Amino acid sequence: MASTITAQSLTVTISETINLNGQPINSENQITISSIGQVDKRIVSVPIASEVTLLNFGTAVSAGTVIRANVKYIRLTNKDSTNFIRVRFKKSGADAFDVKIEAGQSFMLDNGKLSVSATAGSFSAFVDADSISAQSDTAAVDVELFVASIN
Repeated sequence: MASTITAQSLTVTISETINLNGQPINSENQITISSIGQVDKRIVSVPIASEVTLLNFGTAVSAGTVIRANVKYIRLTNKDSTNFIRVRFKKSGADAFDVKIEAGQSFMLDNGKLSVSATAGSFSAFVDADSISAQSDTAAVDVELFVASIN
């Protein structure tokens, strides 16, 4: 069966607005990512007691897994009004890095690549992440996950 979905361009706009001393100091940046044919958008409840997997990267699509090489945009948004979450990007083995996402804030990236160093050593190479997981701070938190991939 042939797909009836036609790939489209995803437009991401980041806008900051502030008025200091009666003067607007605004900024807007926009990027267009072409050929997006797959989108995964969902809300995941993240508990405090344990780390839960939000997304797996692989070479074939399956439940909760996207094709790593096809991912072009990822956004994680903490939908809570009070508590932060810890988001962990992991490579099988010991490589991982964590990001703290405060209440109401978002974190974006455009691929599943990471580089970590336990000794603050010099950069050598990016490696492929295998998963993204999260754990909440002091109460369960809803996290919105948006992943856009090419076909």
